[in-house]
Amino acid sequence: MAKGTFLARRSGVVMAVVAFVGLTVGTTAQDIEDLPAKEIAEKAIDASRNADSFRISGQGVNNVGDYRIDVSVGKQGDCRGTDVTDDRSAQFIKIGDTTYTSGNDAFWSNYAKWWDSDDQSEQRMVETMQDRWLKAPAGADALALSEWCDVDYWHETVKTGGLKKTGTAEIDGQSAITLTNEQTGVTDRYYVATEGQPYFLKYTSSGGDYPFESTLKDYNKPIDIKAPPADDVIDLNRLREVF
Repeated sequence: MAKGTFLARRSGVVMAVVAFVGLTVGTTAQDIEDLPAKEIAEKAIDASRNADSFRISGQGVNNVGDYRIDVSVGKQGDCRGTDVTDDRSAQFIKIGDTTYTSGNDAFWSNYAKWWDSDDQSEQRMVETMQDRWLKAPAGADALALSEWCDVDYWHETVKTGGLKKTGTAEIDGQSAITLTNEQTGVTDRYYVATEGQPYFLKYTSSGGDYPFESTLKDYNKPIDIKAPPADDVIDLNRLREVF
């Protein structure tokens, strides 16, 4: 799937975000709102990037159809989540340099096609992976999770240039300032918390080929990330031997 702008990379959208050391003691929410838009965005990038963990949920359109993601990411790169694109759905876990992926039949059928499998091999793949997890090194996994679980990834394309402050909003009960960037028919909006740490709370993109909307929450909340039971796991090298 195509990499895109901010917040859901495989969707053609970019989608990757406790202490924030960029603010001085005594800084208030009003201080944040009074800053130039670019500086607010830069502080939000720093604060969100340095959180111990966060959760990002989004939906939109990519080059193959509609998608939804829900990913919890830890500061050190461990993560877990779900991905749904059209009829394909998958769960994924990353621990250290290892990833685990479990999907429905449509997901594994599509994965087999990446290997240029024939119809018979494709069916064997689906049967083999039912109720199982594929274990692979980060970067070689079925969902290319090495970037998804990189905190820096989620913020690498925030457009800090050309931003304007365009009002305030309430996101899940939290007060936020809205920063807007408009260019070439695409409108990107970033919502930054004005109470407590200046975390990103929401991102949207509209007007382009890959519209999306995503929210960020659960900053610094512990993430329960465990490897699947060994009996339910198939190693990528073993799968290659079979197919």
